[in-house]
Amino acid sequence: MQDLLDPAQAAEAVFSVGDLNTHIKRVLEADPILSDLAVAGEISNFKLHSSGHCYFSLKDERAQIRCCLWKRSVPNLRFRPADGDRVIALGSIDFYGARGEASFIVRDLHFAGQGAQFEAFERLKTELAAEGLFEESRKMPLPLLPRRIGVITSPTGAVIRDIVHVLSRRYPLATLVLIPAAVQGFSAPLDLMRALSFAEAMGDFDVVIMARGGGSAEDLWCFNDEDLARAVALFPFPLISAIGHETDFTILDFVADRRAPTPSAAAEIVAPDLLQLLGYVRGLKLRMAQNAAGEIRLARQKLEWLKSSRALSQPHEITSEARNRVAQLRNRAGEASKCRVKIERQKVEGARAQLRALDPRGVLERGYALLSDAQTGALVTAFSQVKAGQRLVVTLHDGSFSVVCE
Repeated sequence: MQDLLDPAQAAEAVFSVGDLNTHIKRVLEADPILSDLAVAGEISNFKLHSSGHCYFSLKDERAQIRCCLWKRSVPNLRFRPADGDRVIALGSIDFYGARGEASFIVRDLHFAGQGAQFEAFERLKTELAAEGLFEESRKMPLPLLPRRIGVITSPTGAVIRDIVHVLSRRYPLATLVLIPAAVQGFSAPLDLMRALSFAEAMGDFDVVIMARGGGSAEDLWCFNDEDLARAVALFPFPLISAIGHETDFTILDFVADRRAPTPSAAAEIVAPDLLQLLGYVRGLKLRMAQNAAGEIRLARQKLEWLKSSRALSQPHEITSEARNRVAQLRNRAGEASKCRVKIERQKVEGARAQLRALDPRGVLERGYALLSDAQTGALVTAFSQVKAGQRLVVTLHDGSFSVVCE
């Protein structure tokens, strides 16, 4: 057995962690290759910090390295970097001894095309859009006052705590049901689809949130799965996608009925603020009371107007005036009827005078006679109508007799 090294005897061979990292830093800085080199790779998890510095990773099919582009170098960029871009990065290796981490300090970036991951994302996005899975017309509206809310996420992450906190503050009336699922890794899509099937089998959700916190593009890649996207498109309940941060987009965001920029924002979108609802109800009650008071005020004004009207204040005078009016109309009707009778009588008398003037008996009274055939009764008005031996009847004003013509 090899003897144990005595620290007192081998003091020169033992490094402290700080000394070791300092030595590593010196070795790396002394290497001329690492002080000025070009690295080809694909950008992943790109972040523009509020300080103006850019942080991201460069990766290929075998490995990745953390990178930093300082604020002073950003204005020299000739394009806007994004996840999935293939680039050639110029810079040097730096070793941060406090954490024992090496990083690539980038001075400049040259665009070299889009990465395979980005191309796969765009290809699937185009295919599903052509099938109509992103159409707004097929998306379900969110309920106004949900009773039961499902949350598909990791049971151990901060996401579920954030959602519970927001909903307990804004809308504690709803029942929240956690449906645990893996949200990262190779098996995550199958686990998420299993959670969807479980929620559908329960059958009593008003809305479901599928959520995950921030992470790299690789961490969020499970939400770009085609089978998961198609399962979400067939999901019978409204579904809100809340994946990553506001700048992160996945296929799930386009298929879901609503996208939230963060899980906390999804909790705010899914349910109203109870305090705001109570304020709204109080406002409605106030407006109803004001409207009712206005209607009562108008009714009272109408009642006062009716009370002051002659119909109610002086009914006897109105009745007397009406009676006088009726009497006047009755008198006028009587006078009119008398006048009308007089006129009609005058017309009758005139007609009688005309009839008397045309009456044949009046002519006979003046000495004239009527001759008629005794057999036929026909009047004889011409001498040619008389024949010898014909019996005629002579009519006078006071009688008649017959004669025989010779």
